Amino acid sequence: MANQTAEQEVISEKTNADKPKYPGIPVTCSGNHLMAEYVETRITEGGVFYPITPSTEGGELYQQAFAQGKLDVWGNQKIAIECEGEHAAQGGATAFAVTGKRTVNFTSGQGIAYAMEQYYHAPGKLSTMVLEIGARALTKQALNVHCGHDDFYGALDTGWTMMVARDAQQAADSAIILRKVNELALNPGMNIQDGMLTTHSERTYRAPEADLLREFLGAPNDIIECPTEAQRELFGPKRRRVPEMMDLKNPILLGPVQNQEHHMNGVVARRNNFNEPILGFIEQCSEEFAQLTGRRYGLLQEHKTEDADTVFVSLGCAAENIEAACDYLREQRNAKVGSIHVNVIRPFPEVAIINALRGKKNVIIIERTDEALAGDNPLARDIRTALGKGQEAVKFGGELPGISPEETPRIFRGSYGIGSRDFRPEHTLGAYEFVTGQTKRTDGKSEADGETYFTLGIDHPYAVISKDTPSLLPEGAIAVRFHSIGGWGMITTGKNLGSIVGDFGQIIS
Repeated sequence: MANQTAEQEVISEKTNADKPKYPGIPVTCSGNHLMAEYVETRITEGGVFYPITPSTEGGELYQQAFAQGKLDVWGNQKIAIECEGEHAAQGGATAFAVTGKRTVNFTSGQGIAYAMEQYYHAPGKLSTMVLEIGARALTKQALNVHCGHDDFYGALDTGWTMMVARDAQQAADSAIILRKVNELALNPGMNIQDGMLTTHSERTYRAPEADLLREFLGAPNDIIECPTEAQRELFGPKRRRVPEMMDLKNPILLGPVQNQEHHMNGVVARRNNFNEPILGFIEQCSEEFAQLTGRRYGLLQEHKTEDADTVFVSLGCAAENIEAACDYLREQRNAKVGSIHVNVIRPFPEVAIINALRGKKNVIIIERTDEALAGDNPLARDIRTALGKGQEAVKFGGELPGISPEETPRIFRGSYGIGSRDFRPEHTLGAYEFVTGQTKRTDGKSEADGETYFTLGIDHPYAVISKDTPSLLPEGAIAVRFHSIGGWGMITTGKNLGSIVGDFGQIIS
């Protein structure tokens, strides 16, 4: 196909017993590059965005692909529009999406807050677009352009499907999976990776083959069976894969003003007609993707939880560090400890959470935010709600699986890593020691005093930290620290060195 790179022309080896059909093409790049250059520029027909750190590269790479005349893997041209701000960008992206075009936007931090009112109306217009987020701390007492989760937490109630990646490979794969989910559910989605820590992390990943994208996603103008009764009522038995909701040849009323007698009907109708099938679509599409690539995600990713009595729960790249700490605790202290990464936060996977936490003694939920005026931080609220509903199911029945009080774990909650604050092994170990009664907070209070909140990585009365400070780098790994006057030379040198090391690793392997 014209305007494809040599890498895109690679034909995957046939499936055999040991190798998936589409294992991916090794590339050394950043998380932004893997998601934008190797996925979004190859599957969409339009990017509408405004640059904001750490998502700026996404728009830059998309603009570059447009300027170079690159087509998507079906041979379609694309447009790239840099708007006057994030609010305009999201409005434009929704508008382009409802004309039947595959659309992407890239944003972070204050850009999410600025565009917030534009998110609420997109689901009702049956937009299928993907918003690529590099999660960034919101400006509070000071500006920070590094990682935090309070930006996308602020959009939890907008009606979008929301998936969170633990590394750049998952972010790129989730961009593909979420796209298919959106087009089945007719609901927009946010694909989230940690700003700076993942968006700018240079590693060797696997880029998707062009044939994988074609086979898994299908063309936007394919005619498909409507997967739900609500869609069959709207479109008939079949519809365009990406519906042309705004079509001059078939005009409809989309997004009108509604008064008392109509507005609530449409709001609540989304619950059973559009929202409730989404988790099933995610499981279905994740499994289809796993069968083709060998990379399996699902609603949760669990690490050594089967026999664990204490389990960490997290979002984003912290999961990798926590898993290393869990392995250390098992090897050095014979501790029964594990980790869960939540891949999907909207719709919240209550059934999966109840089943994963049933019978555990302690759950340690750590979050990159601190909502001090709320009863809990957002992920802890959702988990506590799920477990509470599970207890109600034991007594009153219902669709959720029951969990008895004896099976229900004690919930501990911690704040960490806000603004990319260091998150080191001694912090994970300190949280475990606090929860299991081996250490106290700086203020002298412990879990035996009924305290369940702690903070990590800062000097604070509620802080906990372990005296054990192991290096948990992989065997044979080295750590390199760059110092410079200013920052640009250091960044360029680090990125170039990472790329060289990655390419060299492929040669010698």
